[in-house]
Formats: sequence, C-alpha cells, structure tokens
Amino acid sequence: MTIKPIAFVAVALVVIAALWLFFKPHGSEPKAADGAGAAAADAPATLSVPGASAGPAARSASSGDDVFELVVKNGKLVSGPALLQVHEGEQVTLHISSDRSDELHLHGYDLHARIEPGQMVTLNLTANHTGRFGLELHKAHTELGALEVYPR
Repeated sequence: MTIKPIAFVAVALVVIAALWLFFKPHGSEPKAADGAGAAAADAPATLSVPGASAGPAARSASSGDDVFELVVKNGKLVSGPALLQVHEGEQVTLHISSDRSDELHLHGYDLHARIEPGQMVTLNLTANHTGRFGLELHKAHTELGALEVYPR
C-alpha cells in the first residue's frame, strides 16, 4: 500500500517540472521605451519631485536610459505602458503623475514614491534584480502594472 503515495508524488513532480518548462520565459527580447540602453553601473535608486508640473511630462531622451511615463487618473493607469520591459543593468526612469495623492510601491525593489496631485514624481533605479515586479498604488489598492527585468 505504500506504492500509491510514492507513485502520486512522482507523478506530481513530473507534472510540476513539465509546467515549469512550459511557462518559463523563452528568451524573447523585451521591448523597451527609447530602445535598449547601455549597461549602467550599480547605482542606488533615487526619487525626485520637481515643482508643480501639471499633466504628463514629455518623454526624456536620455541615452542609455529606459524612460517610462505613467499617468494615473481615478486610481487607474490611463497613459503609459502597464508592462515595463528592460534588461538587467539598465537605468530605469519612471515619471508618474496622478490626479490623486497616493503612494506608489515598486515591489521587489521595495521603492516607494509619494504622489501628489498636479506634481510629477520621478523614480530612478538600476535594474539589478531580474524578474517581474509589481507597481502598486497603496491607498487605492490598485496594481498599475509590472516591471519585467530580463537577464543579460
């Protein structure tokens, strides 16, 4: 009677391995805003809040940077990509503006940015952790999208 549990565990392991192979990333190249940037040094994330600039900001054309603009209205993403795709080591800049105050949290990197209405918040980071990381508005309890960092 001990053969049934052993067979069940073996079959479960085979199914899990097959599912992992089926769903893992297959090396597709991500699409990055403003092209793929050059590798950047391992720099800490920074947060800046320029003076009251209303509305969405123009996309910065910094060379080697992946720059994304996100506009939030009524707690939902209305402009900008929901999926931000970059490569490991690249500099990432997020420009976020909203019509409501809230706190943006980039999971995995554990970065927070306080968002005030009518102000653009800029979040800079080096994409040094690979994987998929959620962008969440804490007060609205809303997932805005995700940052996907692909290995080099």
